[in-house]
Amino acid sequence: MKRRALLSSLAAGGAAALAGCNERGNATNGTTTGDGDSTRTTTPTPADAPTPPDTGLADATTAVFETRDRTMSLLGGRRRLPSGLVVRAWLSATATADHPARVTATLTNDTDYDTTLRLGDVSPFTPTPHGFRERDYDHALYLAPTDGHEFAGRTPAVARADSGWYLDSRTDRWQPEAVELASGETLVGEFAVVPREPGAIPTGRYAFGEADDPLTLSVWQTSQPGPTEGSAFENATPPAFDERSPAWYHDATPETQAFLRPSAERVDAPAAVSFTLHNHRTEPLSGNVYDWTLSKQFEGEWYRIAPWAIPVPLTPLAPGDTHTWTLKAFDGPRVECEDAIAPGHLGGGRYAFHVNMASENGPTHAALFDLDAPAASVTPTEDVSIEREYRLVRASTPDDGGDRATLVVQRTDDADARLLPEQVMQPRNRGLRNTLPFFEEGIQKVRLRTTDGVVDDALRGSEADRAFRFGDEAFAAWRA
Repeated sequence: MKRRALLSSLAAGGAAALAGCNERGNATNGTTTGDGDSTRTTTPTPADAPTPPDTGLADATTAVFETRDRTMSLLGGRRRLPSGLVVRAWLSATATADHPARVTATLTNDTDYDTTLRLGDVSPFTPTPHGFRERDYDHALYLAPTDGHEFAGRTPAVARADSGWYLDSRTDRWQPEAVELASGETLVGEFAVVPREPGAIPTGRYAFGEADDPLTLSVWQTSQPGPTEGSAFENATPPAFDERSPAWYHDATPETQAFLRPSAERVDAPAAVSFTLHNHRTEPLSGNVYDWTLSKQFEGEWYRIAPWAIPVPLTPLAPGDTHTWTLKAFDGPRVECEDAIAPGHLGGGRYAFHVNMASENGPTHAALFDLDAPAASVTPTEDVSIEREYRLVRASTPDDGGDRATLVVQRTDDADARLLPEQVMQPRNRGLRNTLPFFEEGIQKVRLRTTDGVVDDALRGSEADRAFRFGDEAFAAWRA
């Protein structure tokens, strides 16, 4: 059954969702001079200017169409221009049998001086506002000024067919090239959201303008917002995580509203894999995009490889928005990569990339991938030196001028926790990396003289001993 939109503000998520009855009142009263290609001066009545909805951190408004199987979200509707002027845009009405979906936008001069602003790159106030899907110039969405637009030079006709509303007019320069705004003045525009030709609006993201953060209209199918392609891990039953079970990509169906899609599910090291979280709900995912984890599956359990720590800002994902994490997986030393997660020394096997987009601990969305690579092994850093004394190895790293400390690692009888080579070879386990390789036959203990921070990391910031299994043996570690 097709869902109907509610006229409401979604308090929990910081996005506004609406249905077909939310229309702005009469256009702002004022005087307009000039034609569609000139500088335009207006004198609006401030009391008539519409108030933008409270969208919170998500900064999105969403509309479920009544005429077609479509949901639309407006993203990036809040922008301060280099001139100091402020643009606000939001979906103010959904598509009904009486009118297309509508966008209302305001341009406010909250500076202390009058100004003339050229509108060539100020969406949605460009002369002919239109947006394309990425790398698709065959399908465009137009923001056509309506009769409620207070300073448009022309208002093109729109019409409705069985397949929905469309632009029933030639494209033209509907808005002026520049406007003059007095200090404190607000201009108001109202637009119909329509494609150029009759037909359902193709799903996807339509970017308006060339800015790094353009105004965007995201469109998806209401009844089937999820992925339609199959997964290489269909029917897989991965181990459970300690906190909770996430929504796995390989379990997603066309009806799934939020999912984490991998760019590949089987790769050869070194490899780049992207994971994109899609939110096709009508409310934000209120979590933290920095709360991601790379884990490796071993003997029916998950082992955390990265990261060491997680920043904790609130970074909600708005309806219709996406967020992509790029993983560069190296089977040897890591290579620093800008804007990418780049762990090194990953052995072959099955991995999970998972994210937490909720306030509680534990992953909410996850995806599997298989990495084809040689088995990982633990080797010491090049700067460590050792001396062997019977059953003891004394190791040390160069003195860098900081506080020094000693890490002791010794064989023990038993331990519950296990460490994988991929974990030991990560930067924060440098202390274990420079001790475990020296446990040859007959060696019972390794003492590492190194920096205090390396010892602290090896013990995970605790003063207590640490016991763990590595390979087929058990070890204990402590600060001497």
